[in-house]
Amino acid sequence: MTGVIDIAAVDDHPIIRDSVAGWVSGDGNDIRVVATAATVDALLAGPGRRAHVVLLDLDLGDGTTVADNVAAILAAGPAVLILSASERPAAVRAAVRAGARGYSLKSEQAAQIRAAIREVAAGGDWISARLAYILATGDAASMPALSNQETRALQLYATGLPMKSVARKMAISEETVKQYLGRVREKYALTGRAAPTKLELYYRAVEDGHLPPLP
Repeated sequence: MTGVIDIAAVDDHPIIRDSVAGWVSGDGNDIRVVATAATVDALLAGPGRRAHVVLLDLDLGDGTTVADNVAAILAAGPAVLILSASERPAAVRAAVRAGARGYSLKSEQAAQIRAAIREVAAGGDWISARLAYILATGDAASMPALSNQETRALQLYATGLPMKSVARKMAISEETVKQYLGRVREKYALTGRAAPTKLELYYRAVEDGHLPPLP
């Protein structure tokens, strides 16, 4: 796109939010920060919803998932560029599956992140060379493909809810929840990442980006 690119940032660390305006303008005046917030809801309640690109931290520590956060931002209009410290292949894939147009590491040079912002604002996709290498040599085969319902059952159950509460939240029977979770366990076992206990299911959900890690 031509002209000034308006960006917003969602990060639960004040030092990150406070520093964004400083490094985005490092080599020109084509990028400006219009809003920052600690949560997606707070950002979208203000001028951030009118940004061209939202820089989104992967793990906000507020119980939200990357899929929910990306979906909320996309529904409001902006494109999403993940800006995270995580190099987990599963986390990158989860963000891209959710609709993020790019994924940059916080450890990258500011010039690289500015380049990512410009590319995403222009409608393109961005992934750093380091992340591309990690994905190419990573664990794609070990991440099972879960249906939307299986994923939802996993998210609810793995966070500690009893089966009855999961069923109520999903508006299905307990027996159906058991079937979903049984299929989830079977799929993980087939990839060599068995999760027979509730705690192990939680670990798998975090590893694969279905749930944020505990702060």
